[in-house]
Amino acid sequence: MTGTLRPVLLIARREFASRVRGRAFVVGTVVVLVLLGVYAAVIATIASGDDTARVGVTGPAIALTGPLERAAPTEGLELTVVPQPDVATGEAAVRAGDLDALIGGEPARPRVYVESEPDAQTERVIVDATSSVARDGFLVARGVDPAALDAAVAESGPVIVAAEPPDPQAGQRLGLGLAGAFLLFFSIQTYGAMVAQGVVEEKASRVVEIVLSSVRPWQLLLGKVLGLGAVGLLQLVVLGGAGLAVAGAAGILVTAAGLVSTLVWVVVWYLLGFALYATVFAAAGSLVSRQEDTQSVLSPVTITVLLGFVVGFNLLTYDQRGTPITVLSLLPPFSPLFMPARIALGVAPAGQIVLALVLTIAFTAGVLALGGRIYANSVLRTGARVSLREALGRSRG
Repeated sequence: MTGTLRPVLLIARREFASRVRGRAFVVGTVVVLVLLGVYAAVIATIASGDDTARVGVTGPAIALTGPLERAAPTEGLELTVVPQPDVATGEAAVRAGDLDALIGGEPARPRVYVESEPDAQTERVIVDATSSVARDGFLVARGVDPAALDAAVAESGPVIVAAEPPDPQAGQRLGLGLAGAFLLFFSIQTYGAMVAQGVVEEKASRVVEIVLSSVRPWQLLLGKVLGLGAVGLLQLVVLGGAGLAVAGAAGILVTAAGLVSTLVWVVVWYLLGFALYATVFAAAGSLVSRQEDTQSVLSPVTITVLLGFVVGFNLLTYDQRGTPITVLSLLPPFSPLFMPARIALGVAPAGQIVLALVLTIAFTAGVLALGGRIYANSVLRTGARVSLREALGRSRG
Protein backbone atom coordinates (compact mmCIF):
# COMPACT_ATOMS: atom_id res chain seq x y z
CA MET A 1 0.00 0.00 0.00
CA THR A 2 2.85 2.36 0.86
CA GLY A 3 4.46 1.70 -2.50
CA THR A 4 1.16 2.41 -4.24
CA LEU A 5 0.58 5.72 -2.48
CA ARG A 6 4.18 6.96 -2.66
CA PRO A 7 3.89 8.14 -6.31
CA VAL A 8 0.59 9.86 -5.45
CA LEU A 9 2.22 11.81 -2.62
CA LEU A 10 5.23 12.71 -4.76
CA ILE A 11 2.96 14.05 -7.52
CA ALA A 12 0.84 15.93 -4.96
CA ARG A 13 3.94 17.51 -3.42
CA ARG A 14 5.23 18.54 -6.84
CA GLU A 15 1.91 20.13 -7.81
CA PHE A 16 1.65 21.94 -4.47
CA ALA A 17 5.19 23.30 -4.54
CA SER A 18 5.05 24.45 -8.17
CA ARG A 19 1.73 26.27 -7.71
CA VAL A 20 2.50 27.90 -4.35
CA ARG A 21 5.80 29.26 -5.66
CA GLY A 22 4.19 30.43 -8.88
CA ARG A 23 3.58 34.11 -9.57
CA ALA A 24 -0.15 33.64 -10.16
CA PHE A 25 -0.76 32.24 -6.66
CA VAL A 26 1.40 34.84 -4.89
CA VAL A 27 0.12 37.85 -6.85
CA GLY A 28 -3.51 36.72 -6.69
CA THR A 29 -3.39 36.17 -2.95
CA VAL A 30 -1.60 39.47 -2.31
CA VAL A 31 -4.07 41.41 -4.48
CA VAL A 32 -7.04 39.98 -2.57
CA LEU A 33 -5.36 40.72 0.77
CA VAL A 34 -4.69 44.32 -0.35
CA LEU A 35 -8.33 44.71 -1.40
CA LEU A 36 -9.43 43.41 2.00
CA GLY A 37 -7.12 45.95 3.66
CA VAL A 38 -8.55 48.78 1.56
CA TYR A 39 -12.06 47.63 2.41
CA ALA A 40 -11.21 47.64 6.13
CA ALA A 41 -9.79 51.17 5.85
CA VAL A 42 -12.89 52.43 4.04
CA ILE A 43 -15.21 50.86 6.61
CA ALA A 44 -13.15 52.30 9.46
CA THR A 45 -13.26 55.76 7.84
CA ILE A 46 -17.01 55.59 7.35
CA ALA A 47 -17.53 54.31 10.88
CA SER A 48 -15.52 57.15 12.39
CA GLY A 49 -16.94 59.80 10.08
CA ASP A 50 -20.09 61.68 11.03
CA ASP A 51 -21.23 60.07 14.28
CA THR A 52 -19.93 62.94 16.43
CA ALA A 53 -20.96 66.59 16.59
CA ARG A 54 -20.21 69.73 18.63
CA VAL A 55 -23.11 72.11 19.12
CA GLY A 56 -22.93 75.50 20.81
CA VAL A 57 -25.81 76.98 22.85
CA THR A 58 -26.21 80.55 23.96
CA GLY A 59 -28.77 82.75 25.71
CA PRO A 60 -32.12 81.14 26.62
CA ALA A 61 -31.27 78.18 24.35
CA ILE A 62 -28.92 76.93 27.08
CA ALA A 63 -32.07 75.29 28.48
CA LEU A 64 -31.81 72.86 25.55
CA THR A 65 -28.58 71.33 26.91
CA GLY A 66 -30.31 68.47 28.75
CA PRO A 67 -32.86 67.64 26.03
CA LEU A 68 -30.10 67.66 23.38
CA GLU A 69 -27.94 65.28 25.39
CA ARG A 70 -30.90 62.95 25.96
CA ALA A 71 -32.01 63.01 22.32
CA ALA A 72 -28.55 62.37 20.79
CA PRO A 73 -28.21 58.63 21.69
CA THR A 74 -31.59 57.83 20.09
CA GLU A 75 -30.18 59.10 16.77
CA GLY A 76 -26.85 57.29 17.17
CA LEU A 77 -24.99 60.60 17.58
CA GLU A 78 -22.21 61.37 20.05
CA LEU A 79 -23.05 64.99 20.85
CA THR A 80 -21.04 67.54 22.80
CA VAL A 81 -22.93 70.67 23.91
CA VAL A 82 -20.66 73.72 24.37
CA PRO A 83 -22.13 76.84 26.05
CA GLN A 84 -21.12 80.09 24.29
CA PRO A 85 -20.84 83.54 25.92
CA ASP A 86 -22.69 85.28 23.08
CA VAL A 87 -23.98 84.84 19.54
CA ALA A 88 -21.01 86.52 17.84
CA THR A 89 -18.50 84.21 19.56
CA GLY A 90 -20.57 81.13 18.68
CA GLU A 91 -20.96 82.11 15.03
CA ALA A 92 -17.22 82.70 14.76
CA ALA A 93 -16.62 79.18 16.16
CA VAL A 94 -18.95 77.73 13.52
CA ARG A 95 -17.14 79.55 10.70
CA ALA A 96 -13.79 78.34 12.09
CA GLY A 97 -15.02 74.74 12.13
CA ASP A 98 -14.88 74.39 15.94
CA LEU A 99 -18.66 73.95 16.16
CA ASP A 100 -21.08 72.17 13.82
CA ALA A 101 -23.95 74.47 14.79
CA LEU A 102 -24.90 77.28 17.17
CA ILE A 103 -28.34 77.31 18.82
CA GLY A 104 -29.70 80.56 20.18
CA GLY A 105 -33.03 82.22 20.98
CA GLU A 106 -36.10 80.71 22.58
CA PRO A 107 -35.79 76.95 23.37
CA ALA A 108 -39.10 76.01 21.72
CA ARG A 109 -38.27 77.79 18.46
CA PRO A 110 -34.53 78.48 18.39
CA ARG A 111 -32.33 79.97 15.70
CA VAL A 112 -29.77 77.43 14.41
CA TYR A 113 -26.67 78.88 12.77
CA VAL A 114 -24.58 76.56 10.53
CA GLU A 115 -21.85 77.07 7.96
CA SER A 116 -23.80 75.59 5.03
CA GLU A 117 -26.51 73.11 6.00
CA PRO A 118 -27.03 71.05 9.16
CA ASP A 119 -26.02 67.39 9.29
CA ALA A 120 -29.12 65.19 9.09
CA GLN A 121 -28.43 63.47 12.43
CA THR A 122 -27.72 66.77 14.20
CA GLU A 123 -30.87 68.33 12.77
CA ARG A 124 -33.01 65.42 13.99
CA VAL A 125 -31.50 65.73 17.48
CA ILE A 126 -32.27 69.47 17.59
CA VAL A 127 -35.84 68.85 16.39
CA ASP A 128 -36.34 66.15 19.05
CA ALA A 129 -34.95 68.42 21.77
CA THR A 130 -37.06 71.46 20.82
CA SER A 131 -40.19 69.28 20.53
CA SER A 132 -39.51 67.93 24.01
CA VAL A 133 -39.13 71.45 25.45
CA ALA A 134 -42.30 72.66 23.71
CA ARG A 135 -44.30 69.68 24.95
CA ASP A 136 -43.09 70.06 28.54
CA GLY A 137 -43.95 73.76 28.51
CA PHE A 138 -47.43 73.00 27.19
CA LEU A 139 -48.04 70.38 29.88
CA VAL A 140 -46.74 72.51 32.74
CA ALA A 141 -48.98 75.42 31.67
CA ARG A 142 -51.97 73.11 32.11
CA GLY A 143 -50.88 71.66 35.44
CA VAL A 144 -49.60 68.31 34.14
CA ASP A 145 -46.27 66.92 35.40
CA PRO A 146 -44.21 65.91 32.29
CA ALA A 147 -42.19 63.36 34.30
CA ALA A 148 -45.35 61.62 35.53
CA LEU A 149 -46.70 61.48 31.97
CA ASP A 150 -43.42 60.03 30.68
CA ALA A 151 -43.49 57.37 33.42
CA ALA A 152 -47.06 56.39 32.54
CA VAL A 153 -46.22 56.16 28.83
CA ALA A 154 -43.10 54.11 29.57
CA GLU A 155 -45.16 51.50 31.47
CA SER A 156 -47.66 51.15 28.61
CA GLY A 157 -47.32 49.32 25.31
CA PRO A 158 -47.68 45.75 24.01
CA VAL A 159 -45.77 42.75 25.34
CA ILE A 160 -44.35 40.72 22.42
CA VAL A 161 -44.29 36.93 22.88
CA ALA A 162 -42.40 35.16 20.09
CA ALA A 163 -42.68 31.45 19.36
CA GLU A 164 -39.08 31.61 18.11
CA PRO A 165 -37.19 34.51 19.69
CA PRO A 166 -34.96 36.35 17.19
CA ASP A 167 -31.32 35.33 17.08
CA PRO A 168 -29.18 38.36 18.00
CA GLN A 169 -26.31 36.85 16.02
CA ALA A 170 -28.38 36.10 12.91
CA GLY A 171 -26.60 38.80 10.88
CA GLN A 172 -23.17 37.44 11.74
CA ARG A 173 -24.25 33.88 11.01
CA LEU A 174 -25.65 34.92 7.64
CA GLY A 175 -22.44 36.81 6.82
CA LEU A 176 -20.28 33.80 7.74
CA GLY A 177 -22.51 31.46 5.73
CA LEU A 178 -22.49 33.62 2.60
CA ALA A 179 -18.75 34.30 2.87
CA GLY A 180 -18.05 30.58 3.25
CA ALA A 181 -20.21 29.74 0.22
CA PHE A 182 -18.45 32.37 -1.90
CA LEU A 183 -14.93 31.30 -0.87
CA LEU A 184 -15.75 27.65 -1.58
CA PHE A 185 -17.21 28.53 -4.98
CA PHE A 186 -14.23 30.72 -5.86
CA SER A 187 -11.66 28.14 -4.75
CA ILE A 188 -13.33 25.14 -6.38
CA GLN A 189 -13.82 26.97 -9.67
CA THR A 190 -10.29 28.39 -9.71
CA TYR A 191 -8.31 25.33 -8.72
CA GLY A 192 -10.61 22.84 -10.44
CA ALA A 193 -9.92 24.69 -13.68
CA MET A 194 -6.20 24.57 -12.89
CA VAL A 195 -6.40 20.78 -12.71
CA ALA A 196 -7.94 20.67 -16.20
CA GLN A 197 -5.39 23.15 -17.60
CA GLY A 198 -2.54 21.14 -16.10
CA VAL A 199 -3.84 17.96 -17.73
CA VAL A 200 -4.07 19.66 -21.12
CA GLU A 201 -0.57 21.19 -20.77
CA GLU A 202 0.93 17.78 -20.02
CA LYS A 203 -0.89 16.19 -22.95
CA ALA A 204 0.19 18.94 -25.34
CA SER A 205 3.84 18.76 -24.25
CA ARG A 206 3.79 14.93 -24.16
CA VAL A 207 5.12 15.07 -20.59
CA VAL A 208 2.25 12.87 -19.50
CA GLU A 209 3.62 10.02 -21.64
CA ILE A 210 6.88 10.10 -19.68
CA VAL A 211 5.12 10.33 -16.33
CA LEU A 212 2.76 7.48 -17.10
CA SER A 213 5.70 5.24 -17.90
CA SER A 214 6.37 5.21 -14.14
CA VAL A 215 2.93 5.63 -12.55
CA ARG A 216 -0.60 4.51 -13.27
CA PRO A 217 -3.19 7.00 -14.58
CA TRP A 218 -5.28 6.96 -11.37
CA GLN A 219 -2.16 7.73 -9.32
CA LEU A 220 -1.38 10.75 -11.50
CA LEU A 221 -4.98 11.93 -11.31
CA LEU A 222 -5.21 11.52 -7.53
CA GLY A 223 -1.84 13.23 -7.02
CA LYS A 224 -2.98 16.24 -9.05
CA VAL A 225 -6.26 16.49 -7.15
CA LEU A 226 -4.54 16.26 -3.76
CA GLY A 227 -1.78 18.72 -4.64
CA LEU A 228 -3.98 21.41 -6.11
CA GLY A 229 -6.58 20.77 -3.42
CA ALA A 230 -3.92 21.59 -0.81
CA VAL A 231 -3.07 24.80 -2.69
CA GLY A 232 -6.71 25.82 -2.75
CA LEU A 233 -7.11 24.96 0.93
CA LEU A 234 -4.05 27.07 1.80
CA GLN A 235 -5.45 30.07 -0.06
CA LEU A 236 -8.87 29.48 1.47
CA VAL A 237 -7.37 29.55 4.98
CA VAL A 238 -5.28 32.66 4.23
CA LEU A 239 -8.15 34.63 2.66
CA GLY A 240 -10.69 33.37 5.17
CA GLY A 241 -8.43 34.31 8.10
CA ALA A 242 -7.76 37.73 6.62
CA GLY A 243 -11.48 38.24 6.01
CA LEU A 244 -12.29 37.38 9.63
CA ALA A 245 -9.57 39.77 10.82
CA VAL A 246 -10.99 42.55 8.63
CA ALA A 247 -14.53 41.85 9.87
CA GLY A 248 -13.31 41.99 13.47
CA ALA A 249 -11.39 45.22 12.91
CA ALA A 250 -14.39 46.83 11.19
CA GLY A 251 -16.70 45.80 14.02
CA ILE A 252 -18.79 43.55 11.77
CA LEU A 253 -17.79 40.39 13.66
CA VAL A 254 -17.98 41.12 17.37
CA THR A 255 -18.27 37.63 18.85
CA ALA A 256 -16.91 34.18 18.04
CA ALA A 257 -20.26 32.40 18.38
CA GLY A 258 -20.37 29.47 15.96
CA LEU A 259 -17.13 30.64 14.34
CA VAL A 260 -14.95 27.59 15.04
CA SER A 261 -17.60 25.06 14.05
CA THR A 262 -18.35 27.04 10.88
CA LEU A 263 -14.68 27.05 9.88
CA VAL A 264 -14.39 23.29 10.53
CA TRP A 265 -17.44 22.57 8.38
CA VAL A 266 -16.15 24.84 5.61
CA VAL A 267 -12.88 22.86 5.51
CA VAL A 268 -14.68 19.48 5.56
CA TRP A 269 -17.03 20.45 2.73
CA TYR A 270 -14.22 22.10 0.79
CA LEU A 271 -12.26 18.82 0.77
CA LEU A 272 -15.31 16.87 -0.41
CA GLY A 273 -16.27 19.48 -2.96
CA PHE A 274 -12.80 19.84 -4.38
CA ALA A 275 -12.36 16.07 -4.72
CA LEU A 276 -15.64 15.96 -6.61
CA TYR A 277 -15.15 18.91 -8.95
CA ALA A 278 -11.42 18.50 -9.52
CA THR A 279 -12.00 14.95 -10.73
CA VAL A 280 -14.70 16.17 -13.11
CA PHE A 281 -12.44 18.96 -14.39
CA ALA A 282 -9.49 16.59 -14.83
CA ALA A 283 -11.60 14.07 -16.72
CA ALA A 284 -12.99 16.84 -18.93
CA GLY A 285 -9.53 18.26 -19.57
CA SER A 286 -8.21 14.87 -20.62
CA LEU A 287 -10.67 14.86 -23.55
CA VAL A 288 -8.77 17.62 -25.41
CA SER A 289 -5.13 18.26 -26.33
CA ARG A 290 -5.10 22.05 -26.88
CA GLN A 291 -5.58 24.87 -24.37
CA GLU A 292 -7.95 26.68 -26.72
CA ASP A 293 -10.30 23.67 -26.58
CA THR A 294 -10.30 23.47 -22.80
CA GLN A 295 -13.12 25.93 -22.24
CA SER A 296 -15.46 24.03 -24.53
CA VAL A 297 -15.32 20.91 -22.34
CA LEU A 298 -15.34 22.82 -19.05
CA SER A 299 -18.25 25.14 -19.90
CA PRO A 300 -21.07 22.67 -19.10
CA VAL A 301 -19.59 22.09 -15.65
CA THR A 302 -18.79 25.72 -14.85
CA ILE A 303 -22.18 26.98 -16.08
CA THR A 304 -24.01 24.36 -14.00
CA VAL A 305 -22.05 25.28 -10.88
CA LEU A 306 -22.46 29.02 -11.53
CA LEU A 307 -26.23 28.78 -12.00
CA GLY A 308 -26.56 26.66 -8.88
CA PHE A 309 -24.41 29.10 -6.91
CA VAL A 310 -26.40 32.17 -8.01
CA VAL A 311 -29.74 30.52 -7.21
CA GLY A 312 -28.52 29.13 -3.89
CA PHE A 313 -26.86 32.40 -2.86
CA ASN A 314 -30.13 34.28 -3.34
CA LEU A 315 -32.11 31.61 -1.50
CA LEU A 316 -29.69 31.81 1.43
CA THR A 317 -30.24 35.56 1.58
CA TYR A 318 -34.04 35.50 1.51
CA ASP A 319 -35.27 32.06 2.61
CA GLN A 320 -32.76 30.02 4.60
CA ARG A 321 -35.37 27.55 5.88
CA GLY A 322 -37.32 27.06 2.65
CA THR A 323 -37.69 23.81 0.73
CA PRO A 324 -35.71 24.97 -2.36
CA ILE A 325 -32.47 25.74 -0.48
CA THR A 326 -32.93 22.63 1.67
CA VAL A 327 -33.15 20.42 -1.41
CA LEU A 328 -30.26 22.24 -3.10
CA SER A 329 -28.03 21.76 -0.06
CA LEU A 330 -28.77 18.01 -0.07
CA LEU A 331 -27.90 17.48 -3.75
CA PRO A 332 -24.24 16.32 -3.94
CA PRO A 333 -23.07 18.75 -6.65
CA PHE A 334 -24.18 21.71 -4.50
CA SER A 335 -23.93 20.37 -0.95
CA PRO A 336 -20.30 21.55 -0.53
CA LEU A 337 -21.39 25.10 -1.38
CA PHE A 338 -24.53 25.48 0.69
CA MET A 339 -24.63 22.96 3.51
CA PRO A 340 -21.81 24.70 5.48
CA ALA A 341 -23.68 27.99 5.02
CA ARG A 342 -26.91 26.48 6.40
CA ILE A 343 -24.93 24.98 9.28
CA ALA A 344 -23.50 28.43 10.06
CA LEU A 345 -27.03 29.86 10.03
CA GLY A 346 -28.20 27.17 12.44
CA VAL A 347 -31.02 26.02 10.14
CA ALA A 348 -29.66 22.60 9.13
CA PRO A 349 -30.86 19.72 11.37
CA ALA A 350 -28.36 17.00 12.22
CA GLY A 351 -30.26 14.50 10.07
CA GLN A 352 -29.94 16.68 6.98
CA ILE A 353 -26.21 17.20 7.63
CA VAL A 354 -25.61 13.45 7.90
CA LEU A 355 -27.72 12.75 4.81
CA ALA A 356 -25.85 15.38 2.79
CA LEU A 357 -22.50 13.94 3.90
CA VAL A 358 -23.50 10.38 2.97
CA LEU A 359 -24.90 11.42 -0.41
CA THR A 360 -21.88 13.60 -1.23
CA ILE A 361 -19.34 10.93 -0.23
CA ALA A 362 -21.19 8.29 -2.29
CA PHE A 363 -21.55 10.65 -5.25
CA THR A 364 -17.88 11.66 -5.02
CA ALA A 365 -16.80 8.01 -4.95
CA GLY A 366 -18.85 7.39 -8.09
CA VAL A 367 -17.41 10.47 -9.78
CA LEU A 368 -13.87 9.42 -8.85
CA ALA A 369 -14.43 5.97 -10.37
CA LEU A 370 -16.05 7.34 -13.53
CA GLY A 371 -13.67 10.28 -13.84
CA GLY A 372 -10.68 8.04 -13.32
CA ARG A 373 -11.85 5.78 -16.12
CA ILE A 374 -12.36 8.72 -18.50
CA TYR A 375 -8.96 10.10 -17.52
CA ALA A 376 -7.18 6.77 -18.02
CA ASN A 377 -8.74 6.26 -21.45
CA SER A 378 -8.18 9.80 -22.69
CA VAL A 379 -5.01 11.23 -21.21
CA LEU A 380 -2.66 9.52 -23.69
CA ARG A 381 -4.76 10.34 -26.76
CA THR A 382 -3.59 13.48 -28.52
CA GLY A 383 -4.84 15.26 -31.59
CA ALA A 384 -8.59 15.27 -32.10
CA ARG A 385 -10.96 15.63 -29.17
CA VAL A 386 -11.83 12.30 -27.55
CA SER A 387 -15.54 11.54 -27.56
CA LEU A 388 -17.24 10.66 -24.29
CA ARG A 389 -18.17 7.21 -25.67
CA GLU A 390 -14.50 6.44 -26.41
CA ALA A 391 -13.47 7.81 -23.01
CA LEU A 392 -15.94 5.55 -21.22
CA GLY A 393 -14.66 2.45 -23.01
CA ARG A 394 -12.68 -0.27 -21.29
CA SER A 395 -9.54 1.16 -19.65
CA ARG A 396 -6.20 0.09 -21.01
CA GLY A 397 -4.18 1.53 -18.04
